[in-house]
Amino acid sequence: MGWGSRCCCPGRLDLLCVLALLGGCLLPVCRTRVYTNHWAVKIAGGFSEADRIASKYGFINIGQIGALKDYYHFYHSRTIKRSVISSRGTHSFISMEPKVEWIQQQVVKKRTKRDYDFSRAQSTYFNDPKWPSMWYMHCSDNTHPCQSDMNIEGAWKRGYTGKNIVVTILDDGIERTHPDLMQNYDALASCDVNGNDLDPMPRYDASNENKHGTRCAGEVAAAANNSHCTVGIAFNAKIGGVRMLDGDVTDMVEAKSVSFNPQHVHIYSASWGPDDDGKTVDGPAPLTRQAFENGVRMGRRGLGSVFVWASGNGGRSKDHCSCDGYTNSIYTISISSTAESGKKPWYLEECSSTLATTYSSGESYDKKIITTDLRQRCTDNHTGTSASAPMAAGIIALALEANPFLTWRDVQHVIVRTSRAGHLNANDWKTNAAGFKGERMKKMSLKIKK
Repeated sequence: MGWGSRCCCPGRLDLLCVLALLGGCLLPVCRTRVYTNHWAVKIAGGFSEADRIASKYGFINIGQIGALKDYYHFYHSRTIKRSVISSRGTHSFISMEPKVEWIQQQVVKKRTKRDYDFSRAQSTYFNDPKWPSMWYMHCSDNTHPCQSDMNIEGAWKRGYTGKNIVVTILDDGIERTHPDLMQNYDALASCDVNGNDLDPMPRYDASNENKHGTRCAGEVAAAANNSHCTVGIAFNAKIGGVRMLDGDVTDMVEAKSVSFNPQHVHIYSASWGPDDDGKTVDGPAPLTRQAFENGVRMGRRGLGSVFVWASGNGGRSKDHCSCDGYTNSIYTISISSTAESGKKPWYLEECSSTLATTYSSGESYDKKIITTDLRQRCTDNHTGTSASAPMAAGIIALALEANPFLTWRDVQHVIVRTSRAGHLNANDWKTNAAGFKGERMKKMSLKIKK
């Protein structure tokens, strides 16, 4: 399915009409498009030609868009920063330039973080104070309510801890100075797309709104045995962050993020997406679609970038993750959640694009995920599929250390062939034509053979 953006509602204002085919019903949802003073332009002839054309029409050439060759980020200071009407003026004649192959004024895209706010005798390997409470790591222990082991400790015992694997969190930034993150922080896997610099530090405010990325990062690669907070699944992996959710999210912002340094970054983890309101059908626009395809074709020196995506938290709104073009993409690994009891969480979205599940929060009385938090703190309150996706990213990092020559498709096959139902409680299990048990939930478990 192509995810184009076009106007289908009449009237003076340019409106985006989203038509959702859910349960056999056609549901129209119209939103006003908000245009920015940023453009994406494809220009043949290199950077100097792009500079010349930008200057001729009053634009500033910010630079290449991520790893997309011949695509440039243009900025026009005399255009209104936010408008419901697309820009008109002499600068619009840029499209008539022979070297300009394509141009698109960027529109703001609404993207929602996929956590959820609630009203809130074990083995000892590490001296980190939260380690004994990390129930999802101790699932094989009879003293814990979860019974299906994701085999993380089994991988550790074989010596796999994520060493030499690079994971970056696409989110609202990561607190690189956090005591549990600074040891594994990788500046080459980090940048600030919102602020157009290289520092992914989050913006602080009284509500700690931008805690999301730091929480996801700690699940993957929090340092072990440093007497602070928690332990990451791949605690020797390198961790970076791309700050891209704390500002206007456009096609260009997303494309820059998912294509950031693809020869260095192995795994991109994203715990956000379109509104999980049961009414929205949305997905990557042209630049981001191209960035995904380039990533799997050329990332990791031809083995393919691995994109891990949270499947969404719209269960209560009857949202369907197949209507989300990010989780539904063939290029992403869509991860859902199960509670410690093995039951479906109330926020679970059911769809065939979900590849596997990992643990997260459930009902208000269920335990949640423990990880790093803003201001050099810890939290035991990370929730939703936002917590499940980075957990999967950490597990994949262990697998890539065991076999760094796995392609992006190999990773998907490993997940399909080794994930198992375990103790997951669901009444809709089916066996597909390939002989795999599937359905709405299947637990991710790491199988590493010598």
